[in-house]
Amino acid sequence: MFTPRSTSRLSWSLLAIVLTLSLGGPVNAQLIQIRGNDRVISNGDTTPSGGDHTNFGQVLAGSGPVDREFIIRNLSSAPLQIRFFQRTGQHPGNFTVIDPPDLTIPGNGDSSMTIRFLPSAAGGLRTATIRIVSTSFVDGDFRFDVAGELVLPSPNIVISGNGVEIPDGFFSPIVDNNTDFETLGLDDNPLTRTFTISNTGEQDLRISSVDVVGINSDQFSISRNPDTFIGPDSESTFDVTFDPTREGAHRVTVHINSNDPTPTERIYSFSLRGTGQSLSPRIVLSGNGIDITPGDETPGPEDHTRFPDTDLLSASTRTFTVRNSGNGPLLIDTVELLGPHAARFTVAQTPATPLEPEGVSSLQVTFRPTVQGPWIATLRITSNDPAQPVYEVDLEGIGGRFKLLGIEQDDDDALISFSTNSSAGTYIYRIFHSTDMEEWEPVGSILSNGRETLQFRHRNSTGSAKAFWYVEELRFE
Repeated sequence: MFTPRSTSRLSWSLLAIVLTLSLGGPVNAQLIQIRGNDRVISNGDTTPSGGDHTNFGQVLAGSGPVDREFIIRNLSSAPLQIRFFQRTGQHPGNFTVIDPPDLTIPGNGDSSMTIRFLPSAAGGLRTATIRIVSTSFVDGDFRFDVAGELVLPSPNIVISGNGVEIPDGFFSPIVDNNTDFETLGLDDNPLTRTFTISNTGEQDLRISSVDVVGINSDQFSISRNPDTFIGPDSESTFDVTFDPTREGAHRVTVHINSNDPTPTERIYSFSLRGTGQSLSPRIVLSGNGIDITPGDETPGPEDHTRFPDTDLLSASTRTFTVRNSGNGPLLIDTVELLGPHAARFTVAQTPATPLEPEGVSSLQVTFRPTVQGPWIATLRITSNDPAQPVYEVDLEGIGGRFKLLGIEQDDDDALISFSTNSSAGTYIYRIFHSTDMEEWEPVGSILSNGRETLQFRHRNSTGSAKAFWYVEELRFE
């Protein structure tokens, strides 16, 4: 008596026998394998490759044929019969079996065959299918594609900037190859970059056009075109100018149309980038560390616009600072003194120009009175500051009410001689000393009724390399 479990085991056993008989095939069935460059080629391979020699590569016109050897192996113990060969596909005549394999390949043996690629005069890619029919139990109808390319003499375009090659389709502008124009002020002069077209081919390269395209093409222009014809191993240059009229980053593409036969290079393209920025300088004038407002008509000692009282025929010098607080170069055009008393003042040192953003430079003005009294002049600075192209401030100095007669040295002392006020009255004359004409130190005073000549001895005062004195008059009413 059979149980269900026993019946199940018998059914699986019978099924396994049936599958074995169905899949095993003849005991001595032939089995073909084809190899190129010691690599197995699959039946039905439609992707020729240099790795397995199915792609014969590029052949220059006039350089002769290219031969490739392939090995047919019989992986079984029974002889393998090659029944016939066939070349099909688009260009079968360009591929020839010049050394066929043996028609009978013994068991576990192999035989070689050589296929020659000899393209016709027309250039371009050539393809075909090689078919080998045999007695192999598997892959008895074996097919694989082969390919090769005939390269005819032609021009070849290469673009470079700053000596660095720019690949076709280059999309990431950089400074090194001139494709990044960086940042340019809207008021700056246009920036021009030069690019080189080289012909590394064997025929003349014809340039049909060079264009700038894109939504920002109005910010760039081809300012100089290359030669129309560029011979083999020759080059020509063209210029691109960036002249931004609006702020922001601007990207464009350069298209170069030529007769280069490479499909992707017939229109050679690469990207350019440049940024427009409104660069505006700002001029700031300061004295004694205090900013002086443009148009200031009230000179004061705190910002050095009022000079110290200065002896007749002597001089006082004030140093001012010019600073560029903007984001563009500051160009100083003129520095001048105006007004009826301008002759009493002179510009002793002009500031440097141009001044880069946050740059500073010194401006010195000297007051030299020849006549007693107050003197006022206007300091005018003109620059490219769009907000303040003319910067004016008033300066004031007072000429001494007496005449300094002379300074003599007596051993280590200085003798300062001066004439007092020509009007009778009560006066105090204070004497000041300085080594730099900036910081003045009182060193003594003399009481006088006027209309006399006085002399003041400043003891131990001649040791420094430079020394200056001035006398200040105070009158009691």
